Amino acid sequence: MTVTRTLITLAAMMMASVSPARADTLIYITDPAGETLFAEADETSPYFKLATYLESEQILTFCGPATIAAVLNSLDIPRPVPQRLFPWGLFTQDAVFTPENQAVKPYPMVERDGLVLEQLVQFFNNLGVKAELHHADSIDVAALRELIKAGLAAPDTRLVANYSRKPIGQNGDGHISPIAAYDVETDRVLVLDVAKYKYPPVWMTVADLHAAMNTIDSGSNKTRGIVVVTK
Repeated sequence: MTVTRTLITLAAMMMASVSPARADTLIYITDPAGETLFAEADETSPYFKLATYLESEQILTFCGPATIAAVLNSLDIPRPVPQRLFPWGLFTQDAVFTPENQAVKPYPMVERDGLVLEQLVQFFNNLGVKAELHHADSIDVAALRELIKAGLAAPDTRLVANYSRKPIGQNGDGHISPIAAYDVETDRVLVLDVAKYKYPPVWMTVADLHAAMNTIDSGSNKTRGIVVVTK
């Protein structure tokens, strides 16, 4: 472990011991420590494609559509051609609402209360990729870690986190965003927050991410979790 990452780990452990909300254990990529983690992280392969296509959610409840669009664009699958972008193709937050997905949950209802985990998976599947969900209460921290490591290492796979902001001390509650990197020595994952007006990409420990996922979504009365998307 480098001296810098040793200091990062020790500082996070000290802050965790005095911060029940755990907000102080988060490291944003815009901080010097966050930049160092990215520079020395073990797996960053999906970051560049995801970051290229990541857009801020266009309304407060559109973390799901914003994440879907970024993930699909990053996988280079055939893209729709929105009228306003003709003749160029791109998955936009509006374009993910195909007739099949409108049948899963219509646009106005997603505007009102977003997507739950099962609906997110159905949206992905209807758009031509394979999506598999894992509720947090069905996997432990070790299993989540292995899913993250395997998913980030596979070129045609993307990972999407569905978690609550409350356990990690951020403002808000249920949220969806893609995972883009992992650092073994600090056991931290980089979540690319699609609410870009609120938070930059954030490094959090796998244990903290699991705790944030292992919360009940009132829309489904099930725990949140992780979605593995494969081209």
